[in-house]
Amino acid sequence: MTWKDFVLGRMYYSALERWILPWMKKRGFTPNRVTVSGMVFAVMVPVGFSAHPFWGMLLIMLAGIADSTDGFLAKETGLKSSFGGFLDSTIDRISDTFFIMGFWVLFWLDGRWVLEATVLIILALMFMHLISYVKARAEAAGLECSLGLMTRTSRVVYMLVWAFLIMVFPGAQEGLLWIGLSLFILGCVFTVGQRIIHVRSQLMVS
Repeated sequence: MTWKDFVLGRMYYSALERWILPWMKKRGFTPNRVTVSGMVFAVMVPVGFSAHPFWGMLLIMLAGIADSTDGFLAKETGLKSSFGGFLDSTIDRISDTFFIMGFWVLFWLDGRWVLEATVLIILALMFMHLISYVKARAEAAGLECSLGLMTRTSRVVYMLVWAFLIMVFPGAQEGLLWIGLSLFILGCVFTVGQRIIHVRSQLMVS
């Protein structure tokens, strides 16, 4: 089951096709240009969080919209290419890093337990990238490996909700940071396990 199977997911992708894609096509955007634009928004996420959680959340949202749109635009314009897919996947890893670093900035600004938070952020980065690595290795071996609790889309949605809660409940920011980071790591660890088991089951059948 993907996000397109949920009501909000269908509404989101419908809005992309109806409003965002036509706007981009009229202004001559190419898929790779949209991909790079998403990276620019992502790189600015830590700066946004240093100003206010709202700006961090907004930048994650803009980067996520760009990441959702580039593939659609490639199909609509006939500019889909192997390099475009490679570039998109590579920039996704860069964007993921800057997204989670945005939350580290909030720990740093709080000034307490920064070392402990840094260790957990490093763990989050490791398992988050491992999710993508397992998928890449599986697909290189001709296997399917798209399932998992914390897929890329799920992670972006999770971080948007996490940032939103921090924004609307500023008095509970410290607790929300720790709870959100802990659940994020657990979700990533679980997803790595899911994908490893899924790959193993396919290899055993073959």
